[in-house]
Amino acid sequence: MIVFLSAFIGLLCVSAPIVVALGGCALAYALASGNMPITTLIQTTFGGLTSFPLLAIPLFMLAGNLMNEGGITPDLVRFARLLLGHIRGGLGLATILACAIFAAISGAAVATAVAIGVVMIPAMKKAGYDDDVAAALTCTAACLGPIIPPSIPFIIYGVTAGVSIGELFLGGVMPGIVLAAALMVYMYFVATKRKYPQDPRTPFKEIVTAAYRALPALFMPVLIMGGILSGIFTPTEAAGVTVVYAALVGAFFYRKLKIKNLPKVLLRSGLESGMVMLLIAMSEPFAWVVAVDQIPQLLVTWITSLSPSPWFFLFLVNIFLIIVGIPMETAPAIVIVTPVLAPIAAAMGIDPVHMGIVICLNLVLGLITPPVGAVLFSVCGITGMALDRLGKAIWAPFFVSLLVLAIVTYVPWLSTFLPRLLMGH
Repeated sequence: MIVFLSAFIGLLCVSAPIVVALGGCALAYALASGNMPITTLIQTTFGGLTSFPLLAIPLFMLAGNLMNEGGITPDLVRFARLLLGHIRGGLGLATILACAIFAAISGAAVATAVAIGVVMIPAMKKAGYDDDVAAALTCTAACLGPIIPPSIPFIIYGVTAGVSIGELFLGGVMPGIVLAAALMVYMYFVATKRKYPQDPRTPFKEIVTAAYRALPALFMPVLIMGGILSGIFTPTEAAGVTVVYAALVGAFFYRKLKIKNLPKVLLRSGLESGMVMLLIAMSEPFAWVVAVDQIPQLLVTWITSLSPSPWFFLFLVNIFLIIVGIPMETAPAIVIVTPVLAPIAAAMGIDPVHMGIVICLNLVLGLITPPVGAVLFSVCGITGMALDRLGKAIWAPFFVSLLVLAIVTYVPWLSTFLPRLLMGH
């Protein structure tokens, strides 16, 4: 075990890619201990990719890229602005709503931040919003991407922990709504204090017209969750259906998805999903070593010696994951911590769906934690804002998100109500 951990930490310290660190520490363990034949290492690595639900990852990524390339963003943003723009701070509220809807298309925080931020941040600045407030709000609202289904982190956690992906999708709905509502309340008070402007009230007919143009985006989560809950298709099959749906909508409804653009979309989706799949493959031997050396059992013994309370364990998990999420991307962090934390949570009687929501929400917040959050870098890239300035502005909405994290952590009903109601979880 010392060789295993030393190799993993050493490879990370020399800036090796996380994929190399995962595979390298497992190889070092196999060579040093003799408990793991090299053939087993290879079989375990490739076996990690044989899970059928993993096929949903490249398909959902492709569907999101097709919708984005098809021109959904302008109509989605216009609908959100017409619906909420007349309220004080309405542009900020519209940004949050647009991020929530786009989250149901892309399932990724960075994609949500870039797609919505390119349109809404300049609009907020033009209307008189402080540019750092606009950028910070967009960063935080983009965290809805991996929480509102379909969610790539939920798929990774579900495959790694052996939890139903459909139940995880349902479990993320209410926490996502709570996070969006909390950010809207925060934005309303900021806008009131700073006297940000509001748009004139829009005639109902215009809102209906805008809703019609945004209908394909609004219908996609209904298609996904409706199909899963009705038993028509599995989450993986739902991903395939959304690819076809996104292609048809982009080509025939918005008429902006052209055949000449398909190679670019396919290449981008292939590269994005390829990185995630390679990461999952390399995480399998890592998880095997963790299980063989009974690391979760050792940690259970240690934690229960401190306190047998599952609430204390969740408190420690939140602190640990926030620290882990600062330097590490969400996907690699999930595949590293899940084999350790999921068995401990199960031993303490914590619902696996609830645990998955807590893990994913924690790590998603790492994407906006200075100084290395990926969403921060993305928004700095599209706005030209200095990272230190955005880093200062992000703390207020970040603490709002931490409050939501605490609520989700200690009110498990938010994560388990819909899975129990609709899927008999």
